[in-house]
Amino acid sequence: MGTEQGKSIKIDPKVFFPSLIIVGILCYLTVRDLEAANKVINSLFHYVTHSWGWAFEWYMIVMLAGWAWLVFGPWKHNKLGDPDEEPEFSTASWVFLLFASSTSAAVLFWGSYEAYCYVATPPFGFEPFSVTAQEYGLAYSLFHWGPLPWAGYGFFTVAFGYFLFVKKINVIRPSGTLAPLIGEKNCKGIIGTVIDNMYIVGLILAMGTSLGLATPLVTECMQYLFGIEHTLGLDASIIAAWIVFNAICVACGLQKGIKFASDLRSYLTIAILLWVLALSGTTFIANYFTDSVGVLLDKFGRMLFYTDTIGGGGFPQGWTVFYWAWWVIYGIQTCIFLARISRGRTVRQVCVGMVSGLTITTWFMWTVLSGNTMDLIHKGALDLTTLVAEHGAPRAVIETWAALPLSTVTIGAFFILCFVATVTLINACSYTLAMSTCTEADGYSEPPVWVRVGWSILVGVIGVTLLALGGLKPLQTAIIAGGCPLFFVNLMIITSFIKDAKKRNW
Repeated sequence: MGTEQGKSIKIDPKVFFPSLIIVGILCYLTVRDLEAANKVINSLFHYVTHSWGWAFEWYMIVMLAGWAWLVFGPWKHNKLGDPDEEPEFSTASWVFLLFASSTSAAVLFWGSYEAYCYVATPPFGFEPFSVTAQEYGLAYSLFHWGPLPWAGYGFFTVAFGYFLFVKKINVIRPSGTLAPLIGEKNCKGIIGTVIDNMYIVGLILAMGTSLGLATPLVTECMQYLFGIEHTLGLDASIIAAWIVFNAICVACGLQKGIKFASDLRSYLTIAILLWVLALSGTTFIANYFTDSVGVLLDKFGRMLFYTDTIGGGGFPQGWTVFYWAWWVIYGIQTCIFLARISRGRTVRQVCVGMVSGLTITTWFMWTVLSGNTMDLIHKGALDLTTLVAEHGAPRAVIETWAALPLSTVTIGAFFILCFVATVTLINACSYTLAMSTCTEADGYSEPPVWVRVGWSILVGVIGVTLLALGGLKPLQTAIIAGGCPLFFVNLMIITSFIKDAKKRNW
C-alpha cells in the first residue's frame, strides 16, 4: 500500500512546538550555569535510582512475562498487517535494520569500557580487580544487553505493529494508541498532548545522550590518527557532519537511504569484530564468554532483583537501573520504528526473531569488545585506571583498540564504524520523531524530509549541550529523567493494546 492520494502530512503544532520550547529552556538553563546544573543532575540521579530503582526492575519482569504470553498465547500466529500481506524486508535485511536502528556508536563505547567498570567497581561487595570481580565483568554486560530487554522490546513492537497495521491509526505517537484505555476525547485533549510532549522531550534527551557518548569516540580517533586536538568545537563539527549524512539518508527514504546505511553498518560491524577477534586473544575471549554465560545462568535471579539495600554500594542504581531506564526511554521510539519495518510478520516471528537476532548480534559485539578489554586487564598490558583518570573514558576505549596489532588500521576502521553506526541511529530516531509530530502519518507513509532533518539538527544541539556538562553522570541522568514519566506511559500503551486486541477478537 502507498500513501493515499492527496493526503497532506503536516506537523502537529500542539506536539511539535511545546516540546521544542521545553528542550530549549532546559538547554538554556543548563548552559547558563553548568555548576548548578550538575548539582541538580546529581541530586536527581540519586533520588530516582535509590528510591524507585525497584520499579524499573519489576517493569522488566512484567515485559518479559508479556513477551512469553505473546509467543505461546492465542495471538502467536496473527500478522502485523493484512492476513495475506508478505514481509516488507527479507529476514537478513530485517535483522540488520533491527540492530542498526536499536544501537549506535554508544554500544561500541560501552562494549569496550563497561566490563572494566564492573571490575573496578564490582557488585555484591567484591574486591576490585579480584578474580571474582573479573568473572562478573562480561556476565553483567550479557545481562544488561541480552534476552531480557530485547523480549520487552518484542512485546512493545507487537503492540505498535497492531496499532499501525491492524487498527491502522494515523497518529503515530503515544496518545494515538491510548484511546481504548482513556477514551478518544482525552487522547485528543490536554491529557494526550501532555503525554506526547513527555515522550518527545524524553526521546530528545535520550538521543542527545547517545550522541554524547558517540562523539568523543570519533574525536578521540581523529586525535589519535591525525593529531587533531579534542575540543567542544570539534565535537560540534562531528555532530554537524552526522546531521548532513542523516539528511542524505532520509531524503532517499526508508527503502533506499536508511536500509542502505543499516546494511553497510551491519556488514562493517561484522568485518571489524572479526578483525578484532583475529588480532586479540581469541582463545581467551572464547573461554571468557563461555564462563560468563555460566555465571549469568547461575546468578540471573540475583542480578534481576539486586537493589543492594543493605550494602548500599550503589552498583545496581548506577548500572542496572540506569540501563533499564535507557531501555524504557527508547522503548516507544525504537519499537515504533521496529514495528514499521516488521509489517507482514506474525507475532511469534517478531518476538522470537527480535530476541534471537538481537541477542546474538549484541552478545557477539560485547564478547569481542569486552573480551579484548578483559584480556588486556588480565595480562596487565594496559593500565586503564590511570588512562581514565588522566585522559577520560573515551581515550581509554581508544587505547584498548590501539593495543591490538596494526593499530593505525584498526583505529581507522573503528573511526568509520563509529561514524556510520551513529548515522543509522539518528536515521531511525529522526524518522520516528517526524512520524510522531505529524498529522495523517500512518504506517504506510513517510513524513516530510524537512521535519526529519529538523529533528536531527535539534538532537545534535542537545548532544553538544550534554557534552558541555562533561562526564558520564549528566548523560546517565538525562536517561533517568526521561525514563521516569515514560515508565508509566509504556505500561499504559501495553494495557491499551491488550484491551483493544481482546475487544476486536484479534
